[in-house]
Amino acid sequence: QKEVRKMALRGSLIRLAERADVQPALKKMWKKHYKIDGRVTQHLSPFEQNIVSPMMKTMPEKIAEKARSFLLEAGAGLGFGLFVFYWADWKYTDIAYHHRA
Repeated sequence: QKEVRKMALRGSLIRLAERADVQPALKKMWKKHYKIDGRVTQHLSPFEQNIVSPMMKTMPEKIAEKARSFLLEAGAGLGFGLFVFYWADWKYTDIAYHHRA
């Protein structure tokens, strides 16, 4: 009876010590995982790295979105400022014209 308890307890301790964040299909792979400190084991060739072309593919959409969001946010203020600027210029010219001697 004591032997059975010992074996049952040993099995439950092993189950408690298993990793919970690893999928069951990957447990065999994690058994043979060796921790490596800072050593590069795999790398991408510079010819395989695709850095610029994904950025260029989406650049027009990103620029249009930035311009649209900027105009939605600042368009009213800029429009009002331009209106006041041109109105003041017109008013100055009008006053100068009517006050000529």
